[in-house]
Amino acid sequence: MFAALGLALLASTGPASADQRVEGRWSLDVEATVAAARESGVPPEGIAQMQQELAPMAKGFFMTFKGKRLEVVAGPDTTNCDWTWGKYDIVLPSKCLDQTGKPNDLDPEREAIAMVDGRLHLLDKPSKLSLILQRQ
Repeated sequence: MFAALGLALLASTGPASADQRVEGRWSLDVEATVAAARESGVPPEGIAQMQQELAPMAKGFFMTFKGKRLEVVAGPDTTNCDWTWGKYDIVLPSKCLDQTGKPNDLDPEREAIAMVDGRLHLLDKPSKLSLILQRQ
């Protein structure tokens, strides 16, 4: 139930600058994601379902930025990409390949990665909700 995950994305006003802002490993922040969902009006039954789904997901979901490389691990699946900054502190992945070497575009029509207030948000564009990630 990705559509029920998180906070409406607000455009960051700071200019995209040094890669140090994203360098390192980022993991799912379950508490922040659930709190943002509550604030955005997700009903109690949606919050309960979200908490059940996010706890196991948090153990196997990571994004790691090293220089201009991005690795996304979602359970058994790994995707490696190049990346650059876009407008409004949006991370733009490119040349993405899954663990078998096949192209994987990380579904740019549905998802975006944005830096908001020092945290990464994996935005689900159709719902305007996001998973919130914290640096480890």
